[in-house]
Amino acid sequence: MKIRFIEETYIRALPKTKGNQPLGTMHLGAEIDVEPDTVKGESLEGNNQWYRDNNGWHYWSGRTEVVAPPPPQQVETTGGFVMAPATPQEIAAAVEEPGVPVIVPPLANDDDQWRKGEIPDGETRVVPPLDVLLELEKQSRTAFFAGLPTRLAPAQRPPVDSGLESTRRGTVFPPPNTTPPPPIVPDQSNQSESIQSFWQNPAPRRLNWCLQNYRIAQDWWQSRGITGDKVTIALLGTGVATNHPDLQNLRGGFCFPNNKMQPEDRHGLGTQAAIVAAGMGHTVFGVAPAAQLLVGKIGEQDHLITPEGLIAGLGWAIEAGADVIAMLVDFPDMQAHDLENLKTLVQEAGQRGILLVAPVGTSDNKKPESRYPAQLDGVLSVGAHDQYGQRSSFSARSYHLDLLVPGEGLLTAMPDGRTTYNQKSTAIAAAFAAGFLALVRQWQWEKHQQVEPNTVFDLLRQTAVARRTFNKGDDIEQGHGILNPVEILNHLETR
Repeated sequence: MKIRFIEETYIRALPKTKGNQPLGTMHLGAEIDVEPDTVKGESLEGNNQWYRDNNGWHYWSGRTEVVAPPPPQQVETTGGFVMAPATPQEIAAAVEEPGVPVIVPPLANDDDQWRKGEIPDGETRVVPPLDVLLELEKQSRTAFFAGLPTRLAPAQRPPVDSGLESTRRGTVFPPPNTTPPPPIVPDQSNQSESIQSFWQNPAPRRLNWCLQNYRIAQDWWQSRGITGDKVTIALLGTGVATNHPDLQNLRGGFCFPNNKMQPEDRHGLGTQAAIVAAGMGHTVFGVAPAAQLLVGKIGEQDHLITPEGLIAGLGWAIEAGADVIAMLVDFPDMQAHDLENLKTLVQEAGQRGILLVAPVGTSDNKKPESRYPAQLDGVLSVGAHDQYGQRSSFSARSYHLDLLVPGEGLLTAMPDGRTTYNQKSTAIAAAFAAGFLALVRQWQWEKHQQVEPNTVFDLLRQTAVARRTFNKGDDIEQGHGILNPVEILNHLETR
């Protein structure tokens, strides 16, 4: 049986609240499968009925409603019929039997339905099955999101500073031999008001779980109009699908070693990362949907990227005017001369006030590892966590890890436009961090604040939610903890 949450509801290990710390939060509109029969538990508001899912987790029924199953869709043949759901073998056998059509109910998570807009009203997002998300970390179920600070009160968006453009560095240019698509907001003379109205009611089914759990859509976009406007993010990886509808904010391109080529993504990771960072919401929203994108293709595939490609791409992004640069690579080692050149560019970026972020590394090694460029001073090193606040199994342990950010189970898209969940790579976490840093940068510019990169990074570290406070910053699995956008916004507003 499927239920839908009509209010935000805590996930509980037992059907009670007393002495039973929440495991997390189910948000308004989310749908899950539960056992058909309720269980009796603590009575809340006169209701003692609780639902239990296949993992043994409990949800008070007072904030839920039963979702009626979708009508079946008949596969036209002749003769009688067979009702589904059925096993693939049963369906195949029925199809092989002459004169027996199969009735197959539509799949809620089917990519074609996403493109056709046929997701039922009220569904907030496509949520992978819990057994898939928890497969690698079944023993690590702790509360995180339930411990976030209370919601912030709505605030009016501060006026956009007309002099901000003078603080931009370099010149943002279109990809060679192409005309960039028009921006999604056509009226540039009234851009701030247009952007605010565009993001005011984003389709919930196009929002990642992190944009909901972190209240980025509500507290940053809707209440304060902070969407990454006038901030330029550079992504250095496998390129992007330049014609993807969510990447109309692409304003510059680079291709190594031949810059006459277009930065087209044939691998998929670069496109996924770009949409997570700044997808414009035609299919999926990114963290900073109004930011501008510069894309450096420095390798056909992530494992084929070389230090020479990274150095060339980083130098290009600095000169092209990037405000935030995500280096979507992690090298276990580098030659001395390459490392020296990379350090020089990192130092130059810091002097220009550019925010640099890199993945801690994608590795299942149980021993701590130090990857480049994440371990360099002046680069924010991020790992990935899932929607339950658990470190992703593919996110490397490291003494140089700053913090964990969302990087698993995120809705994104492939170069061909198909919606999908992100690849298991900490490069996605670095892209998310880049998008969030764009929000922070816009806030600072609109408040006329000139803040050094290390000061911004310190803010993220200090506000991170640590699982153990006694070793905050020395935790090889979480660094300083998990990114906490709610507390960061609280801090920014009280400065």
